[in-house]
Amino acid sequence: MLLYALVSSGQLVSGTVDLRQLALKAIMVPTVVSGDLTLQGNVDQSSGNFLRTLDFRGQGSGDLRFATGPGSRMILWPETIPTPPFARLETLGSPQTNPATFVLLTQPRR
Repeated sequence: MLLYALVSSGQLVSGTVDLRQLALKAIMVPTVVSGDLTLQGNVDQSSGNFLRTLDFRGQGSGDLRFATGPGSRMILWPETIPTPPFARLETLGSPQTNPATFVLLTQPRR
């Protein structure tokens, strides 16, 4: 199943994507201004308290970041990192000068 997340012009963060019944498999990144891509997560969408996903796979954990640069990318989501029930994509660096629509490839949660 495909879902879409829009980072509007002048913004860094997309609207909320409901992943309660879905597992994230890949993110297709359009041409963006610059920077890395992170995923913010929350257990509900009403509190507004979205936090960046932690990368615990290596030494010294930090934010889970994907280098996107100015070009298009296809990011395969690490299978060892579960996706939160509600998510937002965050483009680090400069705000987008044009709307950027990200495509999320998902599958039903097991």
